Amino acid sequence: MATIKFDSTTYTFAELERKYRNFFAPAFDISVDGQSFVLKQIAVSALTVNTTMEPKSDSFQFRIENAYDAVARQFKWLGSLIDVGKTIEIKMGYTDKLELVFDGIITGFTVDYPSEGQPTISVQGMDRSCLMMRSITSNLWKQKKVSDVVKEIGGKYSLQLKVDDTLTPKPAIEQMRKSDFHFLRDLAEETNHDFFIVGQKLYFRKMNPSASPVITLMYGKNLKSYSAVVDISKQVSKLIYRGTDPQTWESFEATASGVNKIGTNGRTGQDIMTALSSNTIETVYSNASSQAEAQEMADSMLNERAMELVRGEGECLGLPEIRAGRHIKVDGLGAQFNQPYVLSSVTHTINSQGFVTKFEVEGNAI
Repeated sequence: MATIKFDSTTYTFAELERKYRNFFAPAFDISVDGQSFVLKQIAVSALTVNTTMEPKSDSFQFRIENAYDAVARQFKWLGSLIDVGKTIEIKMGYTDKLELVFDGIITGFTVDYPSEGQPTISVQGMDRSCLMMRSITSNLWKQKKVSDVVKEIGGKYSLQLKVDDTLTPKPAIEQMRKSDFHFLRDLAEETNHDFFIVGQKLYFRKMNPSASPVITLMYGKNLKSYSAVVDISKQVSKLIYRGTDPQTWESFEATASGVNKIGTNGRTGQDIMTALSSNTIETVYSNASSQAEAQEMADSMLNERAMELVRGEGECLGLPEIRAGRHIKVDGLGAQFNQPYVLSSVTHTINSQGFVTKFEVEGNAI
């Protein structure tokens, strides 16, 4: 069974150009419950796949042009192949070189009967994180590691688990009227981890600012367009977390130690705000039960905030290897922006105009 690639492999543009035969003839295949649309001669247009680091599911949508049987006056495949709840895989690429980019569930469809032309079916769906978002509940774990809680919750959804050990048990971990997805995302943010659902795998891993970029794109060559915004309005010079020991009721506080920079630029948002004013301090009153836990939460929050310093948007020809959660490097933009960034959102589109990949990135230094 094919799996979505989500590793640390770095590709050169030349390698992908050879692999995809000079990017000739964009192609895709969709399989529902293992049945290939290509083999069934189902004509699909306007296929879009989106992956994201935002607290929402990866998603897809496409339109079927030849589903309507004008003689029988009904849609073919509807209710049999095309139906909510069915599993779906989507591969994209060129000619016969296709990569799996989506593995999830059909969550809805729309039938359109226009005044002119043939009726069509539009299909949309999400990855398996949508199931985790529907389970709002409360729970309490005592003397458990965060990684053990992640494994317990992920196991309920029959996902393959790729979980980094968080090493230290916590006195209490409480889920209070939250979905499993948003609870695990909160745990990731509090402990400086990344949390992803990729196909049938759950990733909960330590953030790595020096992760290898999936590819380097050059403006004027293979990076079609790019724009960047630098904004210090949400940055602080110091972030302090305060808490209370539940046993002794003694207060404590921890100050974030600094930003884990991505790339070679020298100034983070914290550096800039410190130079402007030493009073740009944010204090958070948290539920941390120990000095060490408060320190972890402070460091994690500062690094999360730091990623709002630089945001960018780019477009290139369709590259299935590009996926949210990985790093990408851009070049040809001047020293300040010739840097690696984290891919926060990626959209692959194949339509009558060809195969295009659009992406959004985040960075924490200029």
